[in-house]
Amino acid sequence: MSRSQQDPLKDFLVDLFGSDKPHARTNQAGESAIRPYMAWAPFAVIATTLVFLAPRLLELAEQFSTPQVDGAVSAVSAVHEYRWPLAALTLGLLACDMARFLTHRHRAGLDAQIRQSTRHTPVKITVGYPPGITTLRSATITLSRGAIIRPKELGEFTTAVRASASRRTSKWTYTVVHDAQRDRIRITRTLIQPDLRSPRHKALANSLRDGPLKEPAVSVAALDGDVETAFKITFTPTLSSGARGFQKKVDEALAALAGEHESGRTWATDWFPSEGYLLMSLRAPLPTRVDHPLELVDENLRHLPYATAASEVNMFWDISTKSNKPHCLIVGPTGGGKTSVIRTLLTEASRRGIPFLGVDPKMIELDGLEGYPGCAAIVYDAVRSAMLVRALHSEMMARNHYVHVKKIEPSQLPLLIAVLDEFFILSGKWQRLAKTGDDETRDLLKELDPLGAWADLAVLARSAGIRLLLGVQRPDASLFGGASGNARDNFGTRISLGNLSQDGAMMLWGDSQIGREIDTSVPGRGVALGNDGVPVDAQMWWTPNVDPHPNKWNQLSTSEKKIIDGLRPQQEPHIAFYSTELRHFVESERSVATAARAYGRAPEPTVLGHHDDTPTADAGGDFADAIPASAVTEGMTVLVDDGHGNEQPATVAAVTVIRDKDSGAVTETTLTFHGAGRVKNHITYGPHEVVLLPEPDTTAPAT
Repeated sequence: MSRSQQDPLKDFLVDLFGSDKPHARTNQAGESAIRPYMAWAPFAVIATTLVFLAPRLLELAEQFSTPQVDGAVSAVSAVHEYRWPLAALTLGLLACDMARFLTHRHRAGLDAQIRQSTRHTPVKITVGYPPGITTLRSATITLSRGAIIRPKELGEFTTAVRASASRRTSKWTYTVVHDAQRDRIRITRTLIQPDLRSPRHKALANSLRDGPLKEPAVSVAALDGDVETAFKITFTPTLSSGARGFQKKVDEALAALAGEHESGRTWATDWFPSEGYLLMSLRAPLPTRVDHPLELVDENLRHLPYATAASEVNMFWDISTKSNKPHCLIVGPTGGGKTSVIRTLLTEASRRGIPFLGVDPKMIELDGLEGYPGCAAIVYDAVRSAMLVRALHSEMMARNHYVHVKKIEPSQLPLLIAVLDEFFILSGKWQRLAKTGDDETRDLLKELDPLGAWADLAVLARSAGIRLLLGVQRPDASLFGGASGNARDNFGTRISLGNLSQDGAMMLWGDSQIGREIDTSVPGRGVALGNDGVPVDAQMWWTPNVDPHPNKWNQLSTSEKKIIDGLRPQQEPHIAFYSTELRHFVESERSVATAARAYGRAPEPTVLGHHDDTPTADAGGDFADAIPASAVTEGMTVLVDDGHGNEQPATVAAVTVIRDKDSGAVTETTLTFHGAGRVKNHITYGPHEVVLLPEPDTTAPAT
């Protein structure tokens, strides 16, 4: 008979009176613990019925008057007086039979389930009293001595018990525990509490159940009324849970599962892998614009704030002597906001009494800071920039000597910030002058060795109180890695604006995905190294051009003029020189700048078809972009010297990069070009040399 053709009445009778088939009582393992069920109440029901019918029976008995009948009638009459106590006893027996029947039914079901799932015959099955009407309350199954139950078998038995109960009710859940020492299985039930979790809570819990975290559990950590604002997710710590790449993937998945919050805030996570939990909480979204605040947002005068991260956290550059990130590196394309960040940092330094000087090979990025309180000098010429770098090197050595002789702490030295904007362009300018300049210029650059002096500054300037602020359009490991004495590692404060390439993200952040999906439609949006050493998205502060020249000043709005006036310090920071080289250079540079402002002029533009005999402007104003020689790839077009002092475009046929075996730093790069016929030309570049690109950088300057 199929399952659909089962006879319910037959099943009930089998449960009530048992079965006479052998397999219902015994199997290969021995005799079953279940005995046939025998009801007691039917006999009491018959007797009680006869007692209640005694008057009718007496009427019938009067028709047959015999001594035997008269004795039976008198006995029935005597019992009839106790009919109600007898009825109560019968009802008690019925209740007892019902309890025995339910117990028998539960025991029979457990017996069948334990046999089929574990292949063991239970010695005894005890059902807790009172037994459940539809579902089992509790039970203890005693097994034979030394019975072995595998985890898979116990799981199958648990599934069978829960499935049997779920067919009758969904209010209870069962727990099955195997007590191997006592050779028994204990079954208990607990009431299923109604699931009052929100859809967001359920989505997180269900997704993490089979997710990457081990044994996750989600709980609400904070509420705003009836809306969850934070979740605590506990898990068992593993090796993966401590990896930042793993944490980032989990963060992205959790934010997507949680969805957009009603408040408009975004989800962010804080990991505590050693303690086995993470906090997922709401934070205010990044603002789309933050004007440079006029009040000092950080009381520590050695913290230079420049951006706002999530939850209105201020990002700052720690330039104190004890800082582990003393130098700052800003990476960003032209127009990406790099100049505004530099202005923010320098104006913050000025009103904290910290002087600065800088190099601007484009002549348009930092010119507004010339003459600003605390500005020692802004250098535009490439040769004088090399002289400045060498003078800074002398200043560093003089400061270290002063500390050594006077036996003072380096923290007692006054701070000085040196800015080198567009470092690749400056390096390319030095390289071109070293090859094509006049004899005096070539000899001077060889003597100054600005790249070597720069490498020493990046490594040693920290203890001398000199802080470096470097601006580049793209990061490159050959200039900031081993080839420059691990200089990149000294730039603990790093900022990237715009979207980085995969290689650039790996070089700058150690992660190929960070900084590659920035919303470039928001000016000033980028990634900064957080105060805890973790890169975070941030909104850079907007600082207008501080140039007081009327042509610049009149273009500013009233609010921007208010920002500039509020930032300008009333007392100009003092500049202390420990070397005569830097003092003489600054004095001469200020004299040159004063003369240039007094007598310098630029020719007016001409219109096609008109002629003007006025000498044209120096064509050197448009600098070709430059990249490290080791970053050149096959098929790229670069500028090479034709042997007559002229730069001509040529296509690279092959690139050979030689690296140090121990450090992996670039020691030499050879570029191969096709010549006439089958002849190939080879040009070798040093570890610091750059290659000029044929396209000049004519993009509009950053504001």
